[in-house]
Amino acid sequence: MREEDMGLGDLAKQWAKSKATEMLSSDSQKAASASADADATEREAKDQAGEQLVRTAFPGLAKWKDKQEESQRQAEEDRLQRLRDEIAALPVAQVQMRVTGWAEDAWFGPMHLRWEVVTPDGPDPEYTDPDPYAYRPYLSVELHPQTGNAVSLGSHRLASWRFQVPGYTGDGSYDLLAISREREAAGAALAYDEAYLELDEDTDYFYCYTDSGPWSVTVSEGGRRVAVSMVLTSSIGDMTMTADITREHGS
Repeated sequence: MREEDMGLGDLAKQWAKSKATEMLSSDSQKAASASADADATEREAKDQAGEQLVRTAFPGLAKWKDKQEESQRQAEEDRLQRLRDEIAALPVAQVQMRVTGWAEDAWFGPMHLRWEVVTPDGPDPEYTDPDPYAYRPYLSVELHPQTGNAVSLGSHRLASWRFQVPGYTGDGSYDLLAISREREAAGAALAYDEAYLELDEDTDYFYCYTDSGPWSVTVSEGGRRVAVSMVLTSSIGDMTMTADITREHGS
C-alpha cells in the first residue's frame, strides 16, 4: 500500500511499530531511524486528520505524548529546584548597589554570592587561541537575591548579576573595558555572558559591550571588598550599575 493511500488505522499501526522498534532496539542507528519514521508517520496523520483526531485514533499516542510532556516538565522542575537549592547554599555578602538610566534606584542588603577564581587548562598544542587571557586565571562572580528578600531596581526585580575579571591576580583595579578591547583586537571571540544582568521578568538580558561605556572592578582587603561599575545595554535600554560588595570572611 502506498503511503499516500494509507488511512489513519494503517498509519497508527505503522507509528506503533516504529515506536516499538525505537524503544526496544539496542542498535542506536536503528532506534534513531525508527524514531524518525514515527515522527514522519505522525506528521502524515496530522496532515490528514489534524492533531486532536490523531491523538484519538492512534492507540498509545496520547498516552505517549502526555507521558513525554510530563517527563519533560518534571525534569525541568527538578533542574530548577536543584538550582534553587544550590543558590540557597551559597554564602552571603552585603551589597550596596545603585542603578541609573533605564531604571533609577538604590538598594542595600544581603545577597547570595558565588566567588570563584578559575585557572584554565594550559594551551592546546593543536590550537593557538588568539585570546591573550585564554590561559590566565579569572575571577567569576555571581550575585543572587535571597528567597523572600527581593532586590528591586525601580519597578523591576533583579534575578541575577554576573561578571568575570580576566587576568585576575588578586587585589587591584581592573579596567574590564580595556581588557575586552584588547581581547577583541587580538581576534578573540568575546563571550558576552561573561558580564550580564538578568531581571525576574520576560525581558532581554543586559550585557556589557566594548562600545557601551566604562566597565571596571576594584578588589581590595585581600579579596574581601569589591567595587564594580559598568554600563549594561539591552534592546529595552541602557543602565549604569555601581555596587560595593563585602564578602563574609571565608566565603
